[in-house]
Amino acid sequence: MERVKRLIALAGGVAILGGPLPARAQTQTSNDTRAAILLTLPASSRALALGEAWGAVADDESALFYNPAQLARVRALAVGGSLQNYIASTTLGAFAVAVPLGHGTIGVGLQLLDYGSADEIVPADGSNGQAGTPTGSTVTAQDMAFTLGYGIAFGSRHELRVGAAVTYARQEVASYSGGAMAGDIGAAYSLANGWDVSAALQHLGSNLTLASVSAPLPFTWRAAVAAPMVRAGVFTLRPMAEARKVSGAEVTGVLGAEGTWRTGTSGTVLAARAGYAFRGSTDARAPFTVGAGITLGRLQVDYAYEGFDLIGGATNRVGVRFAALPRGP
Repeated sequence: MERVKRLIALAGGVAILGGPLPARAQTQTSNDTRAAILLTLPASSRALALGEAWGAVADDESALFYNPAQLARVRALAVGGSLQNYIASTTLGAFAVAVPLGHGTIGVGLQLLDYGSADEIVPADGSNGQAGTPTGSTVTAQDMAFTLGYGIAFGSRHELRVGAAVTYARQEVASYSGGAMAGDIGAAYSLANGWDVSAALQHLGSNLTLASVSAPLPFTWRAAVAAPMVRAGVFTLRPMAEARKVSGAEVTGVLGAEGTWRTGTSGTVLAARAGYAFRGSTDARAPFTVGAGITLGRLQVDYAYEGFDLIGGATNRVGVRFAALPRGP
């Protein structure tokens, strides 16, 4: 059990430093403990650069992780993945595929948080776990989430979009594992004057139990809005905002903006993004996020930077995606 506690403690440290939720190893369910912290962490380079003010403007396969209704905006095969060197020597990544199906779009995705490894130690008698003898072996831990979603659009302009997703979240620590199912629902609407609004309820599901530690999933609500795009020749600018709340944490908000520059007729587009978050009191992340991207025909590469006030340093996320030519009108 000592090796499990060490890895759970590492997971708890990532939760405290990297998100709004306090997390600690316990032997019973607690109102301020949430399982599967992975579900609250970034899942897209483009979204992260905007401070994750992404719900109202999401238009690629990563919408699966933010608001499944926005999958309906994906009108052709889209494949993308991103990777981030996260805090405490952990690695955070996501991969998703979206494919038009019937009158909507189906999405399949995987999120992964790898905690790395820790030395296995046999605690000394009477030390209460504070001292022990290394065995020479190591133990590892991972959080994984598999998501399947579908979004469909209604109206002559596809202005109304609704969607749903189901997620299986799983945590593995040494030889122990546990899993839980969760569901998401979302809706989005594009007004004729260029405004976009969206809302989603995420991670409604059962408790996840791992080695006598039981906790609910991080139920989350999101509400987002994006202003009409401002155009000036080959330049565009779009501001956006989002409010969100994870159960057991404070309501937080973020302001974001994305600017693009289209270089001639080659199909190359350069993008710059920034976000400013009003974070909760237990969140160690810096308020500012920035990023950039380049689109070369059907291929897109994105980068995001996020700092951490409490521990110093920063994390970098890089994403690559491919989008086929849209079909139909």
